[in-house]
Amino acid sequence: MEIIDVNAFEMKDMIEEGTLISDKGFSGSIFLHGSTLIKLSKRLYQDLKVNSRTFAERRFRDIYRFEKKPFVEKEQIEFLQEKQKDIHLTDFDKGIIYVNDLICGSILTPHLDYQDLTDINLNDKKTLLIILENILKAIRELEVNGISHLDLAKGERGKKPTFNILYKDINIKLCDLSGKYITYNENFNPYEMYQEYSIVVNLLLQKLYGKNMEKINIENYEQATEELKKLSK
Repeated sequence: MEIIDVNAFEMKDMIEEGTLISDKGFSGSIFLHGSTLIKLSKRLYQDLKVNSRTFAERRFRDIYRFEKKPFVEKEQIEFLQEKQKDIHLTDFDKGIIYVNDLICGSILTPHLDYQDLTDINLNDKKTLLIILENILKAIRELEVNGISHLDLAKGERGKKPTFNILYKDINIKLCDLSGKYITYNENFNPYEMYQEYSIVVNLLLQKLYGKNMEKINIENYEQATEELKKLSK
């Protein structure tokens, strides 16, 4: 597992030297530093970005005065990295970021040539079906290995769902692969993962056909394959 261990001054420098990739997430901001893709606590990223380096340590202490819960769990990253040898369609977080000895972020696998699937413009059913099949293959592999991704298409309260899925042409990559929505062992929940997949299917169908499409409800892999067969006719 990769580890970056810095103080607040050094993280401030990394943010200034880096390039913001995405600030859409509820809890994390993603930026590129050199060839390293980092997901950092959104509050910490924003605070260090707008304040001068002189105040970096003070601002860090203010942010974490009461909140000592790590941004991600080290044990989860270690578990998923151990599982990575059996999983080929999904790339889990590669490591963790320590700032002043507190876990404030994770190291991501860079897929910088991919785009957010939420923003895709669909023009034909064939492309849609291949994308849906590729997403299904990825989540099926997770299921077989006892892992569930429960944030494929969650939205914040009252907001339109956004996908934690990237695409390049017809290829896809799942993202947001650490935190409370990646579950396993006693929290393994394939049913909810397929419910999330249902949301993805319905929103992509709406993109192609409009909002009058009858919604599909998917609860398991077998049902998902049957629905894709129906759509292909």
